[in-house]
This record gives sequence, structure tokens and C-alpha cells, in this order.
Amino acid sequence: MGLSQNRIKALEMPKYPEFEHVRRFWMPQQQLFGVKIVAGDYYVSNQNELISTVLGSCVSTCIRDPKAGVGGINHFILPDTDCDILSASNRYGVFAMEQLINSIIKHGGDPNNFEFKLTGGGNMMGAGIDIGQRNIEFIKTFIATEGYNIISEDLGGTQPRKMLYNVTTGRLLVHKLQDTRNDRYHALEVQEQQRKHQTYSDDVELFD
Repeated sequence: MGLSQNRIKALEMPKYPEFEHVRRFWMPQQQLFGVKIVAGDYYVSNQNELISTVLGSCVSTCIRDPKAGVGGINHFILPDTDCDILSASNRYGVFAMEQLINSIIKHGGDPNNFEFKLTGGGNMMGAGIDIGQRNIEFIKTFIATEGYNIISEDLGGTQPRKMLYNVTTGRLLVHKLQDTRNDRYHALEVQEQQRKHQTYSDDVELFD
């Protein structure tokens, strides 16, 4: 398939109006179009495409309604380590979650059908404050408080991750990056939006 054909096909695939600025690109290994988001962003789609991002301490929440065929992801990091439930940090996290959930509902998703998958939350700084764990604790508390269920997760550890998510199939692919400069990933995350124990389920696929 030539580049011009890919561009035409990408333009022919509809996007929701608030995401028209997001550029699609062809992913030859997966034979699908993809989009990329960075820290502080979210994206919602009903197309057979891959949503990608790279995570250090950040967490991505993947949500979809399999019946409506719509879903998306966000990419957030809490701006501080304040554990107060009313802190600015938690208010930011709640906003990031409500932004994604409300957009999925706006485009036809039913919260009663939502599937949640989580990834990220690595300890990028080694000794000291584990911001990744803080993000994990926040997202799990938020989901439990709202009455949702997590069907799969790949959280924690000490490696950055690249992830791919398809809202039409619900498939989540996670690749652990072999980059030891983890402080660089953490610094980029913080700049973009001012447990050492790793767990994952069989429903999260690791890829090379």
C-alpha cells in the first residue's frame, strides 16, 4: 500500500469532532492505522485503529463499551504526592477520568457496559517517592468508588511501557521498554502536564 493511499484511507476514517486534530499514521507491523497521545491527553474512537502512548510513572486507563463499539484511553500523572482526598492532585486525577468517561458516554457508550483495563504506574525514580504507585492507588480507588470493575491490569514495576489499545476488540498490548534512563521518562511526563511489584492478567498481552 503506497503512502498516498494510506493518507486517503486515513482521511476517510471518521473521527469525533473534538479529535479531528489528531493525526493518524499507518502501522505496518499491525496492519492498522494508529494515533498517539501524550501525557495530559485522551482519545475516544469507534474505529478499528490502535491508540498508542508511552508510559513511565503515568497511568493509562482504557475504557470501552463493547456493545456500542466505542471507547478510548487517557494518559495522566498526578501533579503531586498529596494523599488528601480533596487535594489538587486528586482533583486533577478525577478530572482526567471524568473527561474520558463523559466523552465515551457522549458518543453512545453506556457506563453499565464499561470494561476497564489499566497499565503504567512504573517506579521511574528508584529510591524515594514512588509517584507511579501513587497514580496506581488513585486510579484503583477512583474505579472502586465509582462502582466499576477492572478486568485486567499491568501496573507497577520499574520499566517504562509502550502500549497499544484497540477499542473495537478491547485488545491491550503492552511492551516493556529496555531503557534504563527511567528518570528521563518521568521528567517528560511531569513537564508535559505540570510497587516495584508488577501484576498483569492473561487479558493483557505483552509484545516485542
